[in-house]
Amino acid sequence: MKFLDQLGDAVKDVKELAKSKASVVKDLTADAAQEVKILAKEKAKDVKAKSADAAQEVKVLVKEKTADVKAKSADAAHDVNELVKAKSADVVKDLEATLKVKAEELKQKAREVKDITADAAKDITETVKEKSVGAAKEIREKVAETTSEDKTSGK
Repeated sequence: MKFLDQLGDAVKDVKELAKSKASVVKDLTADAAQEVKILAKEKAKDVKAKSADAAQEVKVLVKEKTADVKAKSADAAHDVNELVKAKSADVVKDLEATLKVKAEELKQKAREVKDITADAAKDITETVKEKSVGAAKEIREKVAETTSEDKTSGK
């Protein structure tokens, strides 16, 4: 029986030890859970702080990039204005040159018209003179005929 008593005592000791260890495990688990909660809170604070820092960095970066874009836009607008001015000046020069050529062409045409008009006036004057001389001759001849008929008819 001693053996059974010893065995029974050993089982009791094991049960008590198991209860004791279970209590220790329970306490350790509760402590670990509390530590995990604290650590999670700390990490959440770190993440929140890092997120805020990152958000601030993004804001600063966006402001810098916006300023760069504005500056580049202003530079581009200035370049476009300068290009437009240069092109406008070129167009004005081209127009002036074209106008000079056209003015010379018009002057030449005016000279040609003047020459043609002078020639036409000369031709008209000569034609009028010729016709006038011819008409005067005819009138003299008719007057002479009429006068000679009057003389012969006795009037």
